[in-house]
Amino acid sequence: MKLSAELPSFFRGRLAWLRIAVIAFTCLLICGVFVRTARDLATYPGIDLHCKVIPARLLVRGMDPYYDFRSQMHPDHLRTLGAATYSPALLLLYAPLCELHWDAQRIVYFLLDWISIFLCYIVLVRAFPRHIPRTPLWLAFVLLFIANFAFRLHLERGQYYIELALLAALVAPGLLLNRATWLRVLPLALLVLLRPTYGICIIGILCLRRFRYAAQAAALCLLLFAATLPVAGLQDWKAYFATVRADQQELLHAAYASAPPASVPASSQVLEGIDFSRSLTGPGVFADRTLIGVARGSVSPVLARLLDRIAPNAAALNRLNTAGLALALGFDLAVFLAFSRASAPSMLPVAFLFLAPLNLELFAPQRFAYCDLTILVPVLIILAAALAGAPRRWVLYCVILVVGFAGPAIAFRCNLHVPLVSFLQYVGLLAILNAVCLRHAWNLRRILPSGRGCPAAASAPREIPS
Repeated sequence: MKLSAELPSFFRGRLAWLRIAVIAFTCLLICGVFVRTARDLATYPGIDLHCKVIPARLLVRGMDPYYDFRSQMHPDHLRTLGAATYSPALLLLYAPLCELHWDAQRIVYFLLDWISIFLCYIVLVRAFPRHIPRTPLWLAFVLLFIANFAFRLHLERGQYYIELALLAALVAPGLLLNRATWLRVLPLALLVLLRPTYGICIIGILCLRRFRYAAQAAALCLLLFAATLPVAGLQDWKAYFATVRADQQELLHAAYASAPPASVPASSQVLEGIDFSRSLTGPGVFADRTLIGVARGSVSPVLARLLDRIAPNAAALNRLNTAGLALALGFDLAVFLAFSRASAPSMLPVAFLFLAPLNLELFAPQRFAYCDLTILVPVLIILAAALAGAPRRWVLYCVILVVGFAGPAIAFRCNLHVPLVSFLQYVGLLAILNAVCLRHAWNLRRILPSGRGCPAAASAPREIPS
């Protein structure tokens, strides 16, 4: 269905002008964001990039990247300012940067992030059917992700979540087009090694009966894991998981501590003449997207008091967090099993593959605002599925734009409890996307059993059933 057939008659004759206006507006917006982020690059040193490059430097030099930074004092060029909670595979990706001058590291990574976010859009859009209108997708991409505070914070800190989104975007075309080649599967294997929670994607692919794809992904994971062992032995992998567990326990106890944990003095955060205490502050920067974060009051003191009644101590919160993780895992598997009943490929099961790990990560040790960029792939796929449907599917498109951009933009401008708004923005988008996928899965449950095998039942249902 063409875009011109879906719009009211007033807009049909002005479609070319609307496209020009959208392109001009988004180009101006992108230029403004680029200038602002370039100023951030010149102003702030990028503390999170430092916390990956230094452990990578330790790893390639045969030293322990997961050492206790509070009890062991290394020289400045080998000293981290926080625990390394990143997998050895991720640290190895930073090895090419670790011997460069710090300014060069920052510029290279800044440009890499900008290139990565545009590649996410290009790779996904090329895999979508031609009849899906590109202009509204481009507008949503710019408003929800380029103009999002999360992207600015991601660039300033030197985080790696947009690279995770790019790997997910590289995986999606092979699943959407049902083509399983070793090259198409490689990004998924990398994704699992960099962020182990994405291992559930392989389980989901098995549930979708893409057995060859899942087998190739599992085999590549094992091969890549073996390839890391000459540099990062089993001991480093064990230390990585132990550090993540210790970090979660520390956050649990800090949530119920009578006094806030002592902060690191600013003077000790000056390494090799660079002051790493200078960081961008803003709406929702320190709002953890987890039960632990809510308990610490980083999202809202009201939510913290409510949670304190349910889980009055760290042990109770740990049990609650584990129960939430189990429920999220059960929900993911139930939806995957419902999608396995489909007899033809569809866009929404592919979108849910990349929603499933995000559901689990709500109960991970911590989630800061820059992690919101990982929702890019499922958002664009579900928006494309909506735009491929009937005209009333524009309602879903508008709801996602309001929840993801308009509401937070107004709240940020008016300074209305911005950490809570930032938290609700992400959780709201997750809820909407999960609801769309769940509804589609439920419709498959109702439709397919009555006629499996007949031509009518074998045809793919509408992307977002009414």
